[in-house]
Amino acid sequence: MFETIRWRCYAHVGDRRAAERVVDRIGELLSHSIEIASYERYWKFPELAELRFVSPLCCSTPEDALLATLQGAWKVATPWSLSGAGPGVRHEFEGIASSNVGASFSVAGIEWLEFTVTDRPEGALRTERADIHE
Repeated sequence: MFETIRWRCYAHVGDRRAAERVVDRIGELLSHSIEIASYERYWKFPELAELRFVSPLCCSTPEDALLATLQGAWKVATPWSLSGAGPGVRHEFEGIASSNVGASFSVAGIEWLEFTVTDRPEGALRTERADIHE
């Protein structure tokens, strides 16, 4: 089951309240409530903030999940570079839109936006990522 879309965004915002406004605007475009998971200054470019947030998806098949995600993503930015996991039991899709490769964003201030959709439980992702970084 594809339950959520995980988003990561780099945006020109001065503080957490401005970041919340950017995420609220994305939520309006997606017609979903969005939960901010984290907000912090981007170490590499301090004028940007890194925002992580989650939106609901609730699709049962990979095809439906990808289509629903892209329909929403295209409301926020275009074009997107897409990638997916190789063949296997689990399915995962990612998309990236970046202003430095010509993407345009419907929400002011966004420079880069990524989505990830997977059928893996959230706890499994944390465990797998921890193993990779050790």
